Amino acid sequence: MYKSVSTNKMLRTEVEVRDRISDLPDSLLLHILSFLPAKEAVATCLLSKRWRPLWPSLATLDLTRQDFRRLKFFQQFVDKMLKFVDLKSVKKCVLRLSYYEYFRPQKISRWINVMMSNKVEHLELHMMPGKGDFELPSSVFTANNIKVLKLSGATGVLWLISTVTVGTLSHVNLPLLEVLHLKDVKFPDVRSLGMLLSACALLKHLAITDLHGKFNCSLDIGRLNHLVTADVPQFVLPLKVFSNATFLRFHLHHWLLVKVTSDIPTFYNLTHLEFTYYSSDWNTTLKYLHSCPKLEIVVIREFFCSEMLESTTIDVPQCVSSSLKEFHLSGYQGKNGDFDLARFIMKNAMVLRIISIRRAFGSKATWKNRNLKRISTCPISLMNCKLLLG
Repeated sequence: MYKSVSTNKMLRTEVEVRDRISDLPDSLLLHILSFLPAKEAVATCLLSKRWRPLWPSLATLDLTRQDFRRLKFFQQFVDKMLKFVDLKSVKKCVLRLSYYEYFRPQKISRWINVMMSNKVEHLELHMMPGKGDFELPSSVFTANNIKVLKLSGATGVLWLISTVTVGTLSHVNLPLLEVLHLKDVKFPDVRSLGMLLSACALLKHLAITDLHGKFNCSLDIGRLNHLVTADVPQFVLPLKVFSNATFLRFHLHHWLLVKVTSDIPTFYNLTHLEFTYYSSDWNTTLKYLHSCPKLEIVVIREFFCSEMLESTTIDVPQCVSSSLKEFHLSGYQGKNGDFDLARFIMKNAMVLRIISIRRAFGSKATWKNRNLKRISTCPISLMNCKLLLG
């Protein structure tokens, strides 16, 4: 008896919650639906008379091949969505495609062209690992309403590689673009990449990973004045491009040092720096730290430097002594270079709160005990600084 009463009460509560949600205005219901894949959003709308009129007004179309049992069903669904949805209301479109199956490039291009012609503001194209490339239609690069553009191919095992390909560009017009992510994207030449970036006057967030193409020279596109965050392979772009950023992540290898050490700008706004360092030269690391007077967080994913640091003969960078709060060092092997770096930071960082050191991948479990004593003997500028070893 008690169980029956409890069950009825729970059912009434669920009905009341559902009714309350249905009483929300259309704008809020559409906002809720925007977090669902398009297939689920449509299915949700069809379950209720109150929700049924909403699906043609979806603001987000998240179209994922893996949500459908067969390719044919996915293609039919996309075609119908583009036909019956009010595309003027669509602000964001996400396409997740697989090249395990044969997609006609013309069909994908048509889908993208339809979205571009209806002034979509946010476009994402994600290729799953497969065996083929897809060349973007030129309409993507003349979309004067687009604010977010994320393009990613995929690298799988062996031959399973898919890239998003950019053709030779003759004209680019992206005046409102603020976010640009490129992963496994192929460019015909360095000039086309330069044209793309130069046309993004309002760009705030840039991420570039695994570019494909012939990049035998560095680009000179001036400065991205509105840039806030950048995650890039440093060899493609000169550092002055990112000099207004507050967050910067890049890779630095010894064969690039000659190109970059002579032209390191001052990063007046930079508070968070992440990089990988491969070199026998200490001077480059110190030059970067000297060029970042407001730096608060430094993350070094790997640090290989065979040269010993003579700490008594160097000028301590301003950021180390006055603003550095967190220092994270991964790939630590306890050799002269990375040990000297950790000791230098611990001794000279006057406002440091956290220093985190993680051992190199594959190191034995005894690493922590063996190195704890050595690192703990280093002087720390502040008594309340946390030393984390892992």
